[in-house]
Amino acid sequence: MPSAQFEFGLLLHSRNMLGEDDRPACFDALWEDAVIAEQMNFDQIWLGDSVCILNRARGDCLTTMAALACKTNLIRIGTVPLIAALRNPVLLAHSLATLDVISRGRLSVAVSVAPTTEYNERQFIACDVPFHQKAGRLTESIVLMRRLWSEKSFEFSGKYYRFKEIGVLPKPIQKPGIPIWIAASDNDIALKRVARLADGWVTIAHDLEVFNTRRRKIDAYAAEFGRQNDVRGSLLFASLNLGKNGDAAKDEGWNWLERFFKRPRREITQQATIFGTAKECAETLHRYVDAGLTGLIIRIASSDEKTQMQRIVQELKPVLSV
Repeated sequence: MPSAQFEFGLLLHSRNMLGEDDRPACFDALWEDAVIAEQMNFDQIWLGDSVCILNRARGDCLTTMAALACKTNLIRIGTVPLIAALRNPVLLAHSLATLDVISRGRLSVAVSVAPTTEYNERQFIACDVPFHQKAGRLTESIVLMRRLWSEKSFEFSGKYYRFKEIGVLPKPIQKPGIPIWIAASDNDIALKRVARLADGWVTIAHDLEVFNTRRRKIDAYAAEFGRQNDVRGSLLFASLNLGKNGDAAKDEGWNWLERFFKRPRREITQQATIFGTAKECAETLHRYVDAGLTGLIIRIASSDEKTQMQRIVQELKPVLSV
């Protein structure tokens, strides 16, 4: 049966407000979407993270989250996936702790190693971080941030970071620290990282069997690490389009994704897509819930975001939150 704790998170579209074609950059539409999401009772709003890749350009996620914290009052705020290894972990821990205080304890982060792609390698090189160290630096960064949030001060001597006794203030409002989700796919090393270090798992598993297999692996690895009850949630990052007519919703959703990714449908193979009527989408999601899914991070695959938001809240959310 669906969990009473099933949560609906909304990915805010943030790529079209950065000032292209001689237009000035303006974030007003983002603030409006965030306020509407809160008024509609979405549980979370999420931002993407990209530093210097122009065809994936976004505003700085940390700065933008600070503004969102001041524009909203209740909704949780997060970044997915936060490419933590691009940043010094002490500075990142300090920024995130400050953000948690500004938001009055509403912050979440979903970190990722980052896919091994040419554009990501360029990004790491530009930020002076060795690309081949991205996984190890992420692991060490998570350990460091948790300690900086929960301990007064300490010395550290790791493989990538070393320092004499330091501490950061303010500490996060959330205790013992800000929830850290880890986005991971089918790589066993990545799933073990989730089991050992994460509060929850973020996935784009586009097939129920794949989701089920990976979740079972995480649970088994968590038991080996003595963390049977610590990896508490599973969030599916999925593109949604709900319509009165299921076929029309599928067509609109796929057409939107083709424009968004600038690729034909046959090449968009690694995305979770849930298109159809509210009943059809609910049936799909119920099967995921039975396998351990606890929430969604929703990319709306439509140019009519407001209507889709209303349908999600009015038609889908009540069915999955009983």
